[in-house]
Amino acid sequence: MLVLAAMLPILALTLYNGFRERSAAEAAERDELRLAAELTAKRPEQLLLHARQLLQTIAANSDELLRDTGACRAYFERMALETDGVFRSIGVILPDGSLHCNSALKIVDAATINVGDRAYFRQALESGQFVVGEFQIGRTSGQSGINFGLPVFDAERRVRAVLFAGLNLPKFIEQGESRRDDPARIAEGLVTAIYDRNDVLLARYPASEKYVIGKKGPNPFLLEILARHQSGVFTAADTFGVQRLYAVEHVGLNPDGTPPIRVVVSKPVDLVQAAANRALLHTVAGIVIVTLLVLIAAWYASEVFVLRRVRLLLEVASRIRSGDFGARAGFGEGREELTCLGVALDAMATELQARDRQLQQVIQQLNEQAITDQLTGLPNRRYLWDRLEAELMRMRRRGAPLSVILFDVDFFKQFNDRWGHEAGDIVLKNIAYAIRKVVRGSDIVARHGGEEFVIVLPEAGEDIALARAEELRREISALRLTFGGEDLGTITVSVGVVCSRNPGDTAEQLVRAADHAMYEAKQAGRDRVVLRSVADPA
Repeated sequence: MLVLAAMLPILALTLYNGFRERSAAEAAERDELRLAAELTAKRPEQLLLHARQLLQTIAANSDELLRDTGACRAYFERMALETDGVFRSIGVILPDGSLHCNSALKIVDAATINVGDRAYFRQALESGQFVVGEFQIGRTSGQSGINFGLPVFDAERRVRAVLFAGLNLPKFIEQGESRRDDPARIAEGLVTAIYDRNDVLLARYPASEKYVIGKKGPNPFLLEILARHQSGVFTAADTFGVQRLYAVEHVGLNPDGTPPIRVVVSKPVDLVQAAANRALLHTVAGIVIVTLLVLIAAWYASEVFVLRRVRLLLEVASRIRSGDFGARAGFGEGREELTCLGVALDAMATELQARDRQLQQVIQQLNEQAITDQLTGLPNRRYLWDRLEAELMRMRRRGAPLSVILFDVDFFKQFNDRWGHEAGDIVLKNIAYAIRKVVRGSDIVARHGGEEFVIVLPEAGEDIALARAEELRREISALRLTFGGEDLGTITVSVGVVCSRNPGDTAEQLVRAADHAMYEAKQAGRDRVVLRSVADPA
């Protein structure tokens, strides 16, 4: 995101400069098109000037030409040759529109021609000025062209005749085609068209089948714009829908105030902006490629130097949170921020691990204290009941017997009254020692309370339980204890034994039955072992 945010201003500036270059290219092309239109208009201007000068020269000989039609025709034939075929017909028209003579027809044929309906002739009569006509097919020559008219006057300023010269349009177009070395014509996509006052196409470079000489242009929208623009540059769509820049230049001015010829030079807008568009595209593509490379480099660098470490830190933190205080980032040494964070996290994990170890030790000690009798070091009553329940369940699954031995010290209250509790504590500790010598590793031993002790014998039947109880009684009776230098005498115990083979027996039933057996031993004279069944009534 940071890379993209950094690249966006560069991209925006590039686009802005690209659009400025496009605008600058269009402005420069407008100037070039305007210059091309002006240069192209020079030729029609020269042609108009040539036609005016030619007719003015002829006007100086108008008296002689009007007197003698034969001399008139010969004169015009010679003039037509001198113009190198630029004018297809040169002649004189009388005020009534009849053809006096010309260079294309014999005198007899010319007398039958009347051009009184031609617009240029009527305008020349009415205005008394030089007039440029529109596209027409000559009645005498049968060729396409434009006629130029110039009236001549008598002494009273009345029009005696109208001199005319008919432009040979094919020759005009041919000469234009021969000038293809003109830089204004050879530019890529450049099109030059020449129209008369009625928007009839007079010439087009290069030629096109869609544009027919002597027909109105096929783009009415363009013709409408041409009618509004005397000169200048504008944008419009051509007949194919392509946007083009058009430069318009009008040539000459007729007496009615309308320009007789329009020069239009155009070029597609896409070509005008092509170089700027290519430069913009290349620049944008370069920026995009650089951005992608920077993104890849940033992704790789962030993945290798940042994201992997961040993920490792998160994983270590998650493991620590779940209780795995052995998790380590292992970044090593360094001053880089993530390395420092990893070192700090490892240090914290080490400290937590040490504290957890201490806590587990304390918890273990507390658990041991909670289930251990502090005086004898044997498990206490709480431990006994938990283990006895578990052994009963195991016995049920395996179908094995389970025996319980419960005993207490005979006359222990009198013993304490005589010798004191300290002596009693010595007795209890030594009894615990004696028990450890007799029991197996799988047996469960616990101080039941006071001077009572319980031994649970898993998978032991009546015979094994009685033998173990007798061995215990003898081991305790053999103790020789002293306190304060005095002999404490013989220590005896009364022992109750119960054996269970019934899966329905409970821990309370077993202990209660063993307790009753122990009381029976006391009632029978103490220092003995009594066996009874769980099912026997209390």
